[in-house]
Amino acid sequence: MKLDNDLAREAVQVVKKARTAVLATADHEGCPHSTWMTTQVTDDLAEVFSITAPTAQKVAQLRRNPQAEWMFSTASMETLVYLSGFTRVLEGEAAKRYWDQMPGKAQAYYRKYCETDDYHKFTVIRTEVSKVVLCKPYAYKKVVLFNKSAAPTVKIQG
Repeated sequence: MKLDNDLAREAVQVVKKARTAVLATADHEGCPHSTWMTTQVTDDLAEVFSITAPTAQKVAQLRRNPQAEWMFSTASMETLVYLSGFTRVLEGEAAKRYWDQMPGKAQAYYRKYCETDDYHKFTVIRTEVSKVVLCKPYAYKKVVLFNKSAAPTVKIQG
């Protein structure tokens, strides 16, 4: 994914500084569900992943509807970045590479449910980012920085 302008660099910085993000999923009836998650994101914002328990509600929802959106924000909430796309649920050996990359596993919330270092007991949620949006709520501005399914233009809404 090519994000090479000032707004894109701002989006990358917001995501890099955020240690957590809100993951939004939907159940089989389309009812939304949001939850805070600790994340890892590639430098080009092409991929977001997180670790969770295989029995989590979000895992069941993603198995039925693999579209998800992540919301990152500055501490002041003045700038938001949305990363969305197709999300896979990975387990076993397919999850190991992501398990190894995730820092701070010993303090993660999901460890309250399972106190092991065996990655086979956990699930990785991996989003292939197809859309990046930078949002300035106080200025009523949204900028679509990347949209794989649309023409490569920057749209300013507001």
